[in-house]
Parts: sequence; C-alpha cells; structure tokens
Amino acid sequence: MHLRAWVAWIASLLAIALSTRNPLYLVILLLVALAVSSRFAQLRNRPAPAWLARFAVFVIPISTLFNALTIHIGDTVLLVIPGEIPLLSGPVTLEAAAYGGINGLVLVTMISVFSVFSAAVPANQLVRGTPRAFQSIGVTVGIALSFIPQTLQRLREVRDAQAVRGHRVKGLRDWLPLWLPLLMGGLEQSMQLSEAMVARGFGAAHNRTAPARTRLLLLAGLTGVLAGFALSLTAIHPGLSLAILAAGGACILLGLRQAGGASPHTTYRLTPFTRLDALCAGVSIALGLVILFPVPLIARDTLHYTPYPRFAMPSFDPALGILMLGWLTPLLRRELQQEA
Repeated sequence: MHLRAWVAWIASLLAIALSTRNPLYLVILLLVALAVSSRFAQLRNRPAPAWLARFAVFVIPISTLFNALTIHIGDTVLLVIPGEIPLLSGPVTLEAAAYGGINGLVLVTMISVFSVFSAAVPANQLVRGTPRAFQSIGVTVGIALSFIPQTLQRLREVRDAQAVRGHRVKGLRDWLPLWLPLLMGGLEQSMQLSEAMVARGFGAAHNRTAPARTRLLLLAGLTGVLAGFALSLTAIHPGLSLAILAAGGACILLGLRQAGGASPHTTYRLTPFTRLDALCAGVSIALGLVILFPVPLIARDTLHYTPYPRFAMPSFDPALGILMLGWLTPLLRRELQQEA
C-alpha cells in the first residue's frame, strides 16, 4: 500500500485512540491493529509480533499499579496505606486502578499501530516520502530503522553460534560473548555503509545558502505561531489567536516547500497511488471524521468514559464498534489486489 494511504490509516486510527478512554473501543482498535500486523508479517514470512503481547503484559499492570498507588481518588477503597509517605500514603481505590489500566491500554494500542506502520512500510518509501527540506534526516532515519531488524537477526545468529559451542546464558556476565560479536559486526557494517554513502556523494557540503525569501517566510511563520500561542493563553480573542496560528503554520509550510525545492532530488521509479490506495485512504479519513464529529444514529458520547467517582461498566454503541472494523481495509485491499 502507498505511503500516503498508510499515513491516512495511522493518523485516523491514532486520533480515535487518543480521543477515547472507553476500554471496549480501545480493545477493538487493538485487535484491528494486531490483525493487520499479523497478516503483513505472514505475507513477509515473518513470525507474528509476539513482543506486543509481552509489552502489554508488562505495561498495563505497571500503569495500573502506579496510578492506584499515587492517585487517591475514588469511592471504592480497596486498602489504605498508613503513614505519611509522599505520594503513597492514602486510600488505594478501584477507580484509580481502572484509570491506570486504561492509560496502559491506550499506550499499547498506540505502539501496536506504529508497529504495523514500521512493518508494512518499506524503508525506501519512508525516505521518498520525507519532505525534501528534511531529505538528509529522512535518509538517516530510514537507515536507522533498517538496522533494527538486521541487528535482531544478527543477535539470533550469534546466539545460535555460541549455543553450538556450548555457551549457556545464566547471568549478566554470560551476555558478554553475545554482545561483543554483535557490537563488532554492527560497527563494521556501519563503517562499510558510511564509506559507500560518502563515495556516492551523500552529505557533500553545499556553499549555497537559503534564499532571503525562504528565511523570511520561516521567520514570519515561527513568529506567528509563537504570537498566536501566546494570545491563546490569554483567552481574550480565541478567533484571532487561531487565525494567527493558522497563518504562521502556512508560512512555515510554504518556507519548507521552497527550501525543499532548492535541494536536488532524483526518483528512479515512482510508487503509483492506485485506486485501491485511494479507497483505503478515503475510508480511513471518513471513519475518523464520522466518529469524531456529531453524526446521527451514532452514540458518540460513549467514547468519553471515566471510572470516577464510582466505578461503573462503560457504555458501548454497536454502530461505533462496527465502524471501527473499517480500519481492516488494508487486508481487504490486499485481497482485492490478489484477485485483480
């Protein structure tokens, strides 16, 4: 799928995940992200991302315990920590524990969505999709992301080789024969890659400076954003502050566009944006707009849930739950592409 379609998918899904604290809807979004991630891992002959389950098992209990011990609000008291211990002393409530668990679930959902994006989008698409003004940063980030799976694969190879020699990991000192070959191999690969990039002229110094018009646009944009933000804090003219912020943001975007147009850029093969990509992007954006804005026949108020002051089961609208299944469109696109 095209990078633009993936950006629309991840942006709309994250917007909903950040806009709700209803654990029922968060579980649906999490299952959708896991289904898409497992499918793309299967297509690339990779194992399912089991680290997400381990991450969830670690994060959700820790978030629940931390919030329960530090936030002493709620009517359902489980126990009372005596004394005058800072942050800890006081009642431990069911409501605080539930809210902490929901926050952990939000974090797990966001990480799972980003894992889908990193697994499904190749590094070359990330580099090509980077604005030209940040081309060098995009190349660096793309290389760093590509090093992660290579490092994990090399770690498995080193561990298997040491296991054949009879090495067993029983403590921290036993990790030294694994980390040293991994570190040396990573440094050697980094040196070879840097020499190859320098030989191809990457990072060559340019004596030209940005035009005065571009610098003035960026300066005016930053000034507008700061002035609009400062005016919004006073709450005197909310419409004027929003207009100044919008104008400043537009100046920054225009300045970056001009700065990117001055940098050399060569594309050997463009990735086509097909009708199926447009369908996935349109469905994702439409789902986000329908859920975030008032629409008849949809109980949008069920998105907002809080366990305070007394814990109660969250409400659930079946129409909203069915709509959230629309983010499975990347799987449908894959099936339609195979049939075509």
